Amino acid sequence: MAAVSVELTAVSAAKQLSFTEICSQAWRGASISMGDPLVQQQAVEGAVLRAQAAFAAYPLDVLKTQVQAGSPKYSRLTSLPVLLRDYRFNVFKGYPGVGTNSFMMGALMFGGYRFFDNFWKLQNVPDYWRPAVAGGSIGVLCGLVATPLEQIKTVLALQESWLKEGKIKDRIYPSVVQGALRAPLQLKFYAAAPLMIRTGLFDCQLFFYNSRLREWLATNGSSMSAGTNVAISTFGFMFAGLVGATVNYPFDLVKGRMMAEAFQATSGEVPKMSIRDISEWCCKSKVSLASSEDCRQGPSSMPPFGALSDLAEKLVSGLVSGSLQSGEVQKRVIAKS
Repeated sequence: MAAVSVELTAVSAAKQLSFTEICSQAWRGASISMGDPLVQQQAVEGAVLRAQAAFAAYPLDVLKTQVQAGSPKYSRLTSLPVLLRDYRFNVFKGYPGVGTNSFMMGALMFGGYRFFDNFWKLQNVPDYWRPAVAGGSIGVLCGLVATPLEQIKTVLALQESWLKEGKIKDRIYPSVVQGALRAPLQLKFYAAAPLMIRTGLFDCQLFFYNSRLREWLATNGSSMSAGTNVAISTFGFMFAGLVGATVNYPFDLVKGRMMAEAFQATSGEVPKMSIRDISEWCCKSKVSLASSEDCRQGPSSMPPFGALSDLAEKLVSGLVSGSLQSGEVQKRVIAKS
């Protein structure tokens, strides 16, 4: 990887590359990096950790979806036992979509981050800011790729309550696979924009925070014990995920609301709402201070626990992105010294 970095810098300094040449150079550097067995192992382990964290938190994710949809029955954290009793095993019906996305994101994140890191290096983005720019770039791409299964998962999370309320007579999609095959593209990508913004902003923060922590540890960690280094890096990366999830929640709220209304909006049952419409509603609701009414009638309750369903996955994301960046930051410190 050091040779690749030197080559990229030398080529960039020698001449002004075209966009195609920049992409080709960045792709070649990422391919060499991803050929490392250790990197491949980290990618697989990161995907497995994400999938496990998402599974553990999935009932809370279903509850968050109901809260963001304005459900009067499932409107607070204490509603979780009621939701589990009503849904039973159907509460995990949408999880295969989340698990699949976890593995796709694992592959995209590890290879894609290296591509964009090389790409923006050739565009002369400074080392200090490049992790944020590269992280935001791959986050936007991951958001686009994840949108279809995330939308199907949302429909599956809501259709059980729609059945009980008499809004639908039969389940819309019996499984994630059926939804992926049968759902129209308009439904699958109805809320693509807010999800891309959400994942782009989260990964932008995450990679920036972790790069700063990695750089500090690489410079000052030699004076600390191995146990202290491990503790600081582990909890530091987890804290970065927590901060990113907290800052990101208003954007997750917009995404959740759009996905909750996507089926009715694309089938013509209700008027479509734009990102601006839903963002204005979210601002009026102040995220957590409102009555439990439908979005079209007024603000709905959005208690702070909404971010809890993302917490386990985001803490794991902090660890994953931290391990991904470790090699790059250490090489920069060595180069500076």
